[in-house]
Amino acid sequence: MPAKKKEVQAIPEMEVVTPLLVDAHPNHENHLCHIISLRNMKTAAKLAKDAQYICFLCGRSAKSPKNLCEPMKI
Repeated sequence: MPAKKKEVQAIPEMEVVTPLLVDAHPNHENHLCHIISLRNMKTAAKLAKDAQYICFLCGRSAKSPKNLCEPMKI
């Protein structure tokens, strides 16, 4: 006797909304991701030297947590 096929229920499609970081929090102009997007590499290098924190969102590292969106101690 052939096996019965199971009915597969379709999962309703969900709209994925990706918030812009600049809209999500204040002081984004001081964060490495924004500074690098402006191609200000000298400033980015100074802020990243001797890094002690890493950003949970973008993976960039900086010496001060104030220069990252979601800082975590390294």
